[in-house]
Amino acid sequence: MNSALLRVRSVSATLWCIGLFAPLAASAANYPDKPVKIVVPFAAAGAADILARAVANMLTIKLGQSFIVENRAGASGNIGAQRVAQAVPDGYTLLFTTTNLTMNPAMGTDLPYDAVKDFSPVTMVAFAPMILVKSPSVKAATASELVAEIRAHPAKYNFSSSGVGGAPHMAGELFRLKEDLKVVHVPYAGAAPALNDVSSGQVQYSFTTFVSAQAFLQGDRVVPLAVTSDKRLSSLPQVPTFDEVGIRGMAIGTMFGLLAPANTPPEVVQALYRTLSEAGATPEFQKQIRELGAEMVLDTPVEYAAYIAADVQKWKELLGKIGKIE
Repeated sequence: MNSALLRVRSVSATLWCIGLFAPLAASAANYPDKPVKIVVPFAAAGAADILARAVANMLTIKLGQSFIVENRAGASGNIGAQRVAQAVPDGYTLLFTTTNLTMNPAMGTDLPYDAVKDFSPVTMVAFAPMILVKSPSVKAATASELVAEIRAHPAKYNFSSSGVGGAPHMAGELFRLKEDLKVVHVPYAGAAPALNDVSSGQVQYSFTTFVSAQAFLQGDRVVPLAVTSDKRLSSLPQVPTFDEVGIRGMAIGTMFGLLAPANTPPEVVQALYRTLSEAGATPEFQKQIRELGAEMVLDTPVEYAAYIAADVQKWKELLGKIGKIE
């Protein structure tokens, strides 16, 4: 092909790209100059929705534009995630999601998006660890004693979860694998029925979140033994971490994070991150995080992107060890 023609085509392609992205660059300088939609891929009133609304409120106050939460529940978070992955990358459609984003790729189904490539991570806002709780009828006073009890009487012990494939179920499977326990998983349709049967003694223990367990803990209907975070929860300061009781490798829980579509202008991503970092210093925001039984994170976009990539791989490896989940 004629070299002059090649140069003309190259220049034309460059000008086309400039024309395509120029409006995004121009809008980034004034971001946000219109309302912003935050898609939550779960139903209203859950932990993700509550925290997303706290984030939306903070961004509205700090940036002077309305940040509006839209619930797009369904398919374990995949419907809402796909909506954002395919949105225009201008910062006006965002995703506020949970560990489902990184867990779903390991479930063996084809997803309509790539959790690593199709988003521009802004920040992990908070991390809610799992809590190991036992029935009051179980004698063990610590997580280590529970392990010893299960090994001594394996036929007696079952664990419940809020449903197959969720973070509480995966925490129970990780515990089983780490400690080589012979136990049976009993799935329920939600955290409340799963904890009800722990309270009554029909099931011996469970993994759950603080929000789900709060009413049961206040009434001493279940007993907390350990948390899966690297430090104690401020909402349960008396409960040790798994590391403290000598059980390693139990760092598992639910992350809550804000993401934009891939190729969102870096200036927009940084503006959102910077604003949330400043919001993290306010007592009101800190209180809302603690009330969810979570710990504030607010890592950088680069750190959050690395976390997502690593977490996707972690779930794939764990599911590979567990095999078919049920």
